Amino acid sequence: MRSPLLFLLLLLSTSVSAVEYLVVTSDSVRVRAQPGLNGRSMLMLNKGHLVIKMEEQGEWTRIYFTGKEEKTGKTEGWMHSSFLKEENKLQQQAVPEKLKLEVIAAELTCEKIIGAEIIQGCDLHFQYELLQSADLKSIKVGCSAELVARARSGDLIPVPVNQTLDHSVVEQSDTYSMHILMKADVSYELEQVNIEGSRCQLVGYL
Repeated sequence: MRSPLLFLLLLLSTSVSAVEYLVVTSDSVRVRAQPGLNGRSMLMLNKGHLVIKMEEQGEWTRIYFTGKEEKTGKTEGWMHSSFLKEENKLQQQAVPEKLKLEVIAAELTCEKIIGAEIIQGCDLHFQYELLQSADLKSIKVGCSAELVARARSGDLIPVPVNQTLDHSVVEQSDTYSMHILMKADVSYELEQVNIEGSRCQLVGYL
């Protein structure tokens, strides 16, 4: 399965510590141009999508995330707060404890443009295994991470990434991996990208 191409784009001009990540908790949730059910429907997001919180207004939360909008590479809109949960508090109630994943490694490698010392792309590689996989035919794994890119100007740019991948289970001792490929927008002149936090979760199985 091919990894989606994600862009390292400017998400916030504020400090990295101010960023709050949220996860969409249901499928086909509408993102609206204005808060309220009368707001124009822009698109839908599915369960597990990682977004950044901007502000709250009553029962609505203004969010944005990478992708969709062609000119800036990010989309901003409103979602009903009942469909959002803090990323670091999301629980997997439907997955038995014995089936949870153990992450072996999370490594980030980036390539720079020769002679310019500007990052042109990165590969985030996860490696993990199941604590127990007997009688399973397949698993669905969701991995996410908070990356922080440092631009030549000194600005710190938070970049949330996430991806879900299906694996066939062959042997109980199998080790699985996922690559998330990212292409940098060279106009930001990124000099360094680091992992601030990462995790992988079992989000489905058969």
